[in-house]
Amino acid sequence: MSLGERLDQELQRQAKTQVALAEAVGVSAATVSQWRAGSKSPSRANVVKIAEWLAVSPAWLEFGDGPAGNRAIDERERAAYRSDCVWHYRPAPNDQGRELGSAAGFVFEGGIPTLARETGQNILDERRDGEPSVRAMYTVTELSGSHLDSFLATIKFEEVRPHLDAASQSHQKVATVIKKGLETLDADRRLILVKIEDFGANGLLGPEYDNGRYMAVARNILDSFKDENAGGSYGLGKSVMWACSQFGLVLINSTLSVPQDGRREGRFIARMELPWHRRDKDYAGPAWYGEWDKEKKCTRSYWGNAALAVDALLARPDGQSGTSFLIVGAYDPSGEANTVEEMHDSLCRALADNFWPAMVEPAEGAPTPFVALVRSERNGRVLREDVIDPAAYHPAKVAMLRAYFDDVTVDTLENNGDVVSRRIPLNLPKRTGQGAHDQLQHEAVLLVTEVGEEEAEINQVAYTRGSRMIIREEPVRGLPIGSRSFHAVVLAGVGAGREPADRAAERFLRAAEPPEHNKWTVTSDLSRSYAMGYGRALKDFFNQVGKTIREVVGRPNRDLSDGPDALKELLRITPPPEATTKRPRVKTATGKPDAEGRWVVEATVTLPARKEPWRFSPTIRFGTETGSGIPVQWTQLTGLTRCTVSSEDSDVIVADAGSRSVRFRGVTDPATHPVAARNAMALVDVRVYKGSAS
Repeated sequence: MSLGERLDQELQRQAKTQVALAEAVGVSAATVSQWRAGSKSPSRANVVKIAEWLAVSPAWLEFGDGPAGNRAIDERERAAYRSDCVWHYRPAPNDQGRELGSAAGFVFEGGIPTLARETGQNILDERRDGEPSVRAMYTVTELSGSHLDSFLATIKFEEVRPHLDAASQSHQKVATVIKKGLETLDADRRLILVKIEDFGANGLLGPEYDNGRYMAVARNILDSFKDENAGGSYGLGKSVMWACSQFGLVLINSTLSVPQDGRREGRFIARMELPWHRRDKDYAGPAWYGEWDKEKKCTRSYWGNAALAVDALLARPDGQSGTSFLIVGAYDPSGEANTVEEMHDSLCRALADNFWPAMVEPAEGAPTPFVALVRSERNGRVLREDVIDPAAYHPAKVAMLRAYFDDVTVDTLENNGDVVSRRIPLNLPKRTGQGAHDQLQHEAVLLVTEVGEEEAEINQVAYTRGSRMIIREEPVRGLPIGSRSFHAVVLAGVGAGREPADRAAERFLRAAEPPEHNKWTVTSDLSRSYAMGYGRALKDFFNQVGKTIREVVGRPNRDLSDGPDALKELLRITPPPEATTKRPRVKTATGKPDAEGRWVVEATVTLPARKEPWRFSPTIRFGTETGSGIPVQWTQLTGLTRCTVSSEDSDVIVADAGSRSVRFRGVTDPATHPVAARNAMALVDVRVYKGSAS
């Protein structure tokens, strides 16, 4: 069932009208009708309002998910999995080589935000062909008492415990984590689980022992098995789930979009990543829990047992394709989030920060590419449910992207809410091998909007490509003093279009990402597949983005009326207009107030050609709304380039003979300030010294 079908079903069951729902949510009855028919989708904020009005769970409305405890269990199925499912521990190799932990788990900076980023990226990559969006649900659960005992019995933890004890005996980092996890479990008799589920996704397709998504996740290391437009390419992101388990244990249950050997639902397997350890014999470390394969002498997928899915807390609703992962003994390796509530908040923030562009509807009423919900529970009792609304976390950024989708961008920033759109060239070098092409030029989209200084994370630009995950976000350097505060985002690759050059740029940028997928830089993938020039292409691209942003935000506002815009103008150093006569003029001026309340200014002055050296006096005034400004005195002047301060008059700059441009630094005297430096607009000019010809 779709969201619209569940909404229609619930309205009928409760005998409520769509007119009443429309009034409660604040939309038209026609809009509700479109929701019910599935021709439009409610926004994330409206999903929450609908759920509250109908007194249903947002998770049920969005995903069709309901409490597992309400599902009837066939005791014959329960008896079957208890008999059929066993643990298999990979034996150590004969050469006695030891793996004391998975190197893949140490690639990323650990933490719940990293878990959200990496798994969210994988979920975006797994959107099933033909699906308008993919939906993700993160559930943080704390178990204790009988709920804990029942869960541990389901996964036969009593058989796992001796291996965990043995693996915890070394002095390796992984062993220390396992030991602490066991001590906490024994002392508190509590266990935290994090479940990560996707819907509208492919599921773990593929055979048991050959190439495919299933093998890439359940057995292989460094196996990505993704297409060229996917966010991940190293096969490392999945390792974060195991790294966030104190026991290195993750349970998996998948519903396939395409049948495998005639089966679709309930593909169950558990994988445990331990270091080499010794019990009755030596073990390599990895272990799997599933059905015993007599021929291969190992465990394999166990299919279609609804009782196992419920008991392992992995039951999936409505047969929707996708995969559920359950991290057992979940913890935050960074130590920032230790409780269910803290993990909940950390997941919400990380999902909003990393995926807000993917959560914005491409058109009014259209489904978003990525929908995420975070839920927290204790022993099956729901504590909180949050459908992630990106506008609640980044309203100005969402409005900026919304303006682009609605084709209401402008050329310059004039009024509040304006969004400027620019095309930024990325020159792609020649590619060889698969996907070969000659030199191409891709045009990425740069969006810039002005924001208030009270806004968080101002004056930064975020970079995205096809999946619309934030790849990198960094400050823009070299902004002119007094520039508008802003947000900016770059849409590159197939995030900017679907032309051949856009697809080529997607491949190029994907190859430019390291395993963390947190920047675009020179990588071995670039050097193997592209002709020389890839480093220069990236550098020029970033330089052009910065240059364009500085041009957009550095222009003065037209509106100098009272209010925030006028206040921002008072913080601007603006070179005076070019004079019509031949005299020295200020070309650029940069600076800011220092900790002692002084304006510190560096200015470049251009000089008309003449035989005699120019001598001039720099002036500085604090600007007012009317008039020419109030003069302020210098306490120090210093010649920086092709000029010196006169030995006879400390307020005079003497240019070197023949110089056409000089640069100096000036520091104001706070005793002469009519207002505090931080509240002033500094206007810098030069006055030709009276002893000079003019």
